[in-house]
Amino acid sequence: MIITYYWPPSGGAGVQRWVKLVKYLSVQNIEIHVLTVDQQYASYSMTDHSIISDIPDNIHIHKTKSFEPINIYGKIVGKNKIPIAGFSNVDNFSLKQKTVNFLRSNLFIPDPRKFWNYFAIKKAKELILKNGIEVVITSSPPHSTQLIGRKLKKLLKVKWIADLRDPWTDIYYYPLLYHSKLSKKIDRYYEKKTLESSDAIITVSESLKELFLQKLQDLPKDKFTIIPNGFDEADFEPAKIIKDFDKFVINYTGSMSLEYHPESFLSVLNGLVETGLFNDFQMNFIGNIHQNIKDSIIQSKLNEYTSFIPGVPHNEIIHYQLNCHVLLLIIPETKHAEGILTGKLFEYLASGNKIICIGPKHGDAAKIISSCNAGCTLERNEKGKMKEFLCSQYQIYKKNQWVRQVNPEVFKYSRKNQADQLMKLLQNIH
Repeated sequence: MIITYYWPPSGGAGVQRWVKLVKYLSVQNIEIHVLTVDQQYASYSMTDHSIISDIPDNIHIHKTKSFEPINIYGKIVGKNKIPIAGFSNVDNFSLKQKTVNFLRSNLFIPDPRKFWNYFAIKKAKELILKNGIEVVITSSPPHSTQLIGRKLKKLLKVKWIADLRDPWTDIYYYPLLYHSKLSKKIDRYYEKKTLESSDAIITVSESLKELFLQKLQDLPKDKFTIIPNGFDEADFEPAKIIKDFDKFVINYTGSMSLEYHPESFLSVLNGLVETGLFNDFQMNFIGNIHQNIKDSIIQSKLNEYTSFIPGVPHNEIIHYQLNCHVLLLIIPETKHAEGILTGKLFEYLASGNKIICIGPKHGDAAKIISSCNAGCTLERNEKGKMKEFLCSQYQIYKKNQWVRQVNPEVFKYSRKNQADQLMKLLQNIH
């Protein structure tokens, strides 16, 4: 088997997903090759080497060169200005960024990392012929990776599994990319060809599966296997837990773009500070938070209680998820928000801490939080219930009654169980 993924150590949910799945697949009687891009040619503004230590020695890692137009842009404006997931680190409403987004979407379809494909296909052909590889898995985003799988299937008749972790032409930030009618049409063509030509499709939620099924009328439902993002039990060691806190701690981990609209939650929290109900608490944002959201916090009463902690390795993110009283999860306010399942949700669940989710009450995330008795999901207009939940958790802390508790239902989202699911798919696809 060969897993093809644009996989420098960027620390994103997709990297974590496949590092962990490979880790547990490696004990099975299959030969695994991973094909990715050499880090020195990759166009990511962040790296996280902490997760690489999880890759077993018996996994064959192959890296290739790439041509990355984004790197040219990074040299001009600074590598930290290369857009990351959700475009949370750039001002998408400036004329300059709008122009960059337009050029990106209309010159490089489906995305600027498509130029890795030439190097990846050449190397993949060599590996397949040399090692007798029968199955290729391509994981995206970036969705240009799926074009590699389609080409290899056509050339070498291998079985091809497309792992689609996110929507393609329905992703929440798609409107920010300013596609022309022509580029949107080409992008949709690539998406449909991936759905049509692959032998099997993996996706992360029932809602996302239904979204893809709408693209082609005759697409069979049994072509899909749902493997959500998950967590690795080994990451959550009791030794990492701080026993005592001198403050009530609310943590958020991950990126946050303007589409997340945290205003209602921040307004409630600010009100609790202004009225004196919260006077010994700490809120931490661990990850890339859009500057406009930072500014709104800095200009409020929350400023003295809030810390922004960017660029944290994954193993340290686990530390923040474990060591708090409440974890904040926000679903972007966008079309198809019901099907959004962020990778951090499952690590939140594994922490045993209560979750307050701001998003669709009938969405996939809400259902999972409810089934695991892990907290609550509230719509943005339910400020009264947000206040009630926060005050109830605060009182539990003040009375020294706070306990961490992981519901047994959570463990079905462990990476080990998901690797077993993937193994069954590999056995059935032959």
